[in-house]
Amino acid sequence: MRLVSLSTIFLTMTVTAPSAQIRPADIPRQIYGKVQVVDATTFEFRKSAQTVRLAGYEAPRLEQTATSDGVDWPAGQVSRAWMILRTLGRDVNCAPIARDANGVILAHCFVGETNLAATAIAEGIGYAFNYRGEPQVPAYFDIERKARGLGYGVWSSPDLLPPWLYTASTANGEKVGGSSPEADSGLPLPLPVVPARSPTLTTCMEVK
Repeated sequence: MRLVSLSTIFLTMTVTAPSAQIRPADIPRQIYGKVQVVDATTFEFRKSAQTVRLAGYEAPRLEQTATSDGVDWPAGQVSRAWMILRTLGRDVNCAPIARDANGVILAHCFVGETNLAATAIAEGIGYAFNYRGEPQVPAYFDIERKARGLGYGVWSSPDLLPPWLYTASTANGEKVGGSSPEADSGLPLPLPVVPARSPTLTTCMEVK
C-alpha cells in the first residue's frame, strides 16, 4: 500500500483558471449516493439520475487494448472495471464545478476521502487530461508523472494511444502518436466533500 499525504489550508477546490472556480448556478453544490458506472470516467447517480464526469481525468476507450511485456490486456475494460470496483456498494460524494461541452456535470468525486480521479491516475488506470475549456487540476499532472516514471498501468504499454488521440485517429483512419499534455504544478488536490459538514483543512488520500 502506498500512502499519499497532502496538507492544505485551501477551503476551495483549486483549478488553474480563476473563472473555473465559479460554480454555475444551474449545477448543484453536492451530489451524494450510490452510482451506476457508465464508463471509466462517468457515472449516473441512481436516485437523482444525474450524470457526472470526473474533472481532469480521462481513461482508455472501452475497446482499446494494450501490450505490456508481450502480454495483451484490455486497457479500456480494465479502466471501467476499476471504477466499478471502487464505487460498488459505496456512497460517492461529488463536488460539481462546471459542465462540459455536452452539458454533463464535471465534478471532483470521492469515496470517503479517496479522490477517485487522483487514485486512478496514480495507479496508471488513466490520464490527467482536460478538454478545451475545462478546468485543469495541476496536482493530477504531478501524480501522472510519477505513475509514468514507474511504468504503471497504461504507461507500461508504449504503443497505447491516449484516448483523445485514439478517438481522433479512429475518426481520421490514421494512427497518431503522442502523450498526455502537462500543466504547471504546485497546487493541491481538491478537498474531499464531507456531507453536512464543512471541508477539513487537511486531507490524507490513501492510494490502495
